Amino acid sequence: MSKASRGAKGENLVIEELSKIEVYHHLLNNVTLVNSKSGMSHQIDHILIHPHGVFVIETKNYYGEIVYDEEGRWFKSLHGQRIRITSPLLQNKSHEIALYRALKGQIKPIPVVVYVKNNAPYLPDENVINLKDLLFFIECVPYDHEFSPLTMDKIKAAIERESVDVSLSEHVENIRVMKEVRKEKEAEMAYAIEKRLCPWCGGKIIAQGDLFRCSNCRFHFKLR
Repeated sequence: MSKASRGAKGENLVIEELSKIEVYHHLLNNVTLVNSKSGMSHQIDHILIHPHGVFVIETKNYYGEIVYDEEGRWFKSLHGQRIRITSPLLQNKSHEIALYRALKGQIKPIPVVVYVKNNAPYLPDENVINLKDLLFFIECVPYDHEFSPLTMDKIKAAIERESVDVSLSEHVENIRVMKEVRKEKEAEMAYAIEKRLCPWCGGKIIAQGDLFRCSNCRFHFKLR
């Protein structure tokens, strides 16, 4: 089974599980939001608008044992081989931020990573769960107040207004370009720190704590 087919099957399993919710809710699948500043597109597997909150759900359908180490690296262990995988926490964090912006900062989404093969690693204080625990998690998540049906309708409409129609190939190309841009920025920062020279104009770099700026042009950056 291809990666795309496996991903689609996993998403369908999550949809099937969420269809068991009996209270009034909305489920939006494969939603694409675009960051107006960076141009980066975010394809979100599922957005659940529930009385207990707005859940942004990332689905993972991996075989083998999923491992998370102290340095924040993720692996899947299969047939005695350990394979590095992308951190679903970082991936879903970007989706959470995109959705938060789409909702104009009025509602903080609840990020959830769901492993459909029920092989999620235990992470304290992180919403990484198994498919079999998804409904229980949604029911028991802490919330200040319940959203009314009218409020949920308005949230759904707001998300639909911000969503765009982007093909998978366009999304993949978008990610590739953004990775190249990120590499270039990282190279510029490394050069500025090491040489104390601006990679744009060759001017002197001035360091003020974690802020680096050129004394001659607009080049600047801040270390996280």
